[in-house]
Amino acid sequence: MANNEKRSRAPGAQLRLCVPPDARLGGYVRQEVIAFAETQGIDEPDVTDFVGAIGEALANAIEHAHTEEPIEISAWLLGEDRLFASVSDHGVGFSPVSCEQTNALPDAYAERGRGLPIMRRCSDVFSVRSGPGQGTRVTLGRYVRRAAGRHPQPIAG
Repeated sequence: MANNEKRSRAPGAQLRLCVPPDARLGGYVRQEVIAFAETQGIDEPDVTDFVGAIGEALANAIEHAHTEEPIEISAWLLGEDRLFASVSDHGVGFSPVSCEQTNALPDAYAERGRGLPIMRRCSDVFSVRSGPGQGTRVTLGRYVRRAAGRHPQPIAG
């Protein structure tokens, strides 16, 4: 199933997951990122939209990579107030020209095309690196707040 490689406590806290391209694992990935953020004392409202953006990046990797290679998901803290995540696949990739820099959502009746605008809207930092035959890496970042009275907690195991 999924491999939870590393989860540590701040400073330099990091979560690394490696999952097969299976849509049924989206909930697992979201739960792991939420748990990671909670152990770091991050305010829940700051995490909710961000986890949605990670879910969109994972869904895109599962659907568009066209490979059975595992997808790598990382989440980490940078300083006290920045949460980052990346979703990387080793799939077919695409030409960066096809990744327009727009926040506009498609027509309300469109079946597709919401993933990248949602990721942009739910992140303070957003980048996509891809190339034909080279896979794709989506990096997301968000400024976060520590919940009142919450500090990073050690993780057992």
